[in-house]
Amino acid sequence: MALINFFLLMTFCLEFSDSSSILLAPLDVGYNSRTRNVLKVGRMLLQAGHEVTVIVSDRIQNEPLFKHAEGSNFDIAFRVLTYKTPSFDPDTAQSTASQEWLNSMVFSPYTTLLQIISQAFEQNLKFALQDKDVWNELAASKFDLIFADEAAIFPRLVSAYFDIPMIVYCNWGPMSFDANFAPKFNLAFVHAFFPATYTDEMTFTERFMNVVEYWRIKWMWYDIYNRFISICREHGYGDACDNIRDAYKTISLFMMNRNDAIHYPAPYMPHIISIEGFFLETETKPLDIEYSSIIKKAGKHGVIIASFGSLHRRLDPKTSEKFATAFAAMPQTVIWSYEGPPPKGLGNNTIVKEWIPQDDLLAHPSTKLFVTQCGASSLFQALHYATPTVGVPFFWDQPFNCHKLTHRVKSGKTVLLTEMTSERLSNAMKEVIGDKRYKENANKAADIYHSQPIDPKKKVMYWIEYVIKHKGALHLRSDAENKLNFFQYYLLDIIALVVCSSIMFGGIVAFVIKYLIQYIIRRLNNKIKKY
Repeated sequence: MALINFFLLMTFCLEFSDSSSILLAPLDVGYNSRTRNVLKVGRMLLQAGHEVTVIVSDRIQNEPLFKHAEGSNFDIAFRVLTYKTPSFDPDTAQSTASQEWLNSMVFSPYTTLLQIISQAFEQNLKFALQDKDVWNELAASKFDLIFADEAAIFPRLVSAYFDIPMIVYCNWGPMSFDANFAPKFNLAFVHAFFPATYTDEMTFTERFMNVVEYWRIKWMWYDIYNRFISICREHGYGDACDNIRDAYKTISLFMMNRNDAIHYPAPYMPHIISIEGFFLETETKPLDIEYSSIIKKAGKHGVIIASFGSLHRRLDPKTSEKFATAFAAMPQTVIWSYEGPPPKGLGNNTIVKEWIPQDDLLAHPSTKLFVTQCGASSLFQALHYATPTVGVPFFWDQPFNCHKLTHRVKSGKTVLLTEMTSERLSNAMKEVIGDKRYKENANKAADIYHSQPIDPKKKVMYWIEYVIKHKGALHLRSDAENKLNFFQYYLLDIIALVVCSSIMFGGIVAFVIKYLIQYIIRRLNNKIKKY
């Protein structure tokens, strides 16, 4: 018995010694798929025996504005650290997001979106800086690692102030919405900004715009970051505040949600890790009686799944009516993840639910089509389940994601929200369902996606524990890359030297030739004069 107790104690000690304390920092401006994906990493860490603390505003837990239809936001095993924020007016709070705020973003240019989102970031940063209880908790916790959304501002400061290694997660893949934070790529063949839909083969005009927009957005963010840094310094956090802007120089790993089947090729440094849809469920569950009955009644026509992400379960009346009318024109049964009053034009074939088991439905063989906004998570769901799509992008990265499904994978069509009519949408759905090439292309892409040497979840865990073990992974980064100035990075100094040297050499050669010609002419003239 004593021997058994000894081995149990040793096992406990070994498990405890392998446990690390990790701070999880999702993007804290509303509950959406990218927040959910970061929390999934937290659950994976819990299962591996690590201690996980989530830092968010109290609003994301307490306000209905930030709730989602599945229920509780956080695993009960998480330690949740919240900083205090003012409450929203209850009249403006809805169950997914403020509709007016979202509508203002849908039809706005990218520069306007930056201003809108940066204001939200600034407010959250102020609240976090003002909450001394949070800072005391952070100081006492002695975290081994920070795992943060790439757009989260506060953890960048925490990482520098407490000297904690940080891994950032980019939900959008290689495309960062912040040109200062994105990996440095060759702009001649790597698409550098959205919502433009350039491929890796760009015309001269597209390459020109790629460069111009990259630098314009870079300088816009530079100005935004200076504002954040000024606020941070006012609260007394000194040089650590600079990491708000310079975190791209100090992060250990950049985990990108990308896969070769759908993303255009680009060169990556060793610290940039592809984790290709790690958040997807590898095993789907059988449908419950309700959904099984719906699919059975749909018969040979099958079903269409319509979902526009966590933020767009509510739509303005005109847009929702267009969707409803288009769905009503289809012979398939439509299962629509939608929240709010039933829209006008809703057909008998359309079933509206606040929440649907999306993975399980997409995995079902009776699903003929996925109508989606092409968010990053939806992109990988369509890829994973080999489901043809009709994409209706709203904002941010969604137009580019739809473009990749349409032009790289060739598994669907895109209908722009600004140009959408019910007829145009229903025609697109009928074409994709009726043409078997879309399904064939979806199957090909899914086969490429599933041909991975290691399970994405295992890859995520390996690299997180790698950074913890080595107390950072700056050895995977190129210091020189960040030390080179603009002229050095783009080899303009070398080009200038070659051009100047060539001009000087050409000038010398021209001078010598001119002198020789003049010398020969003088000699010839002298000989002629003698005769």
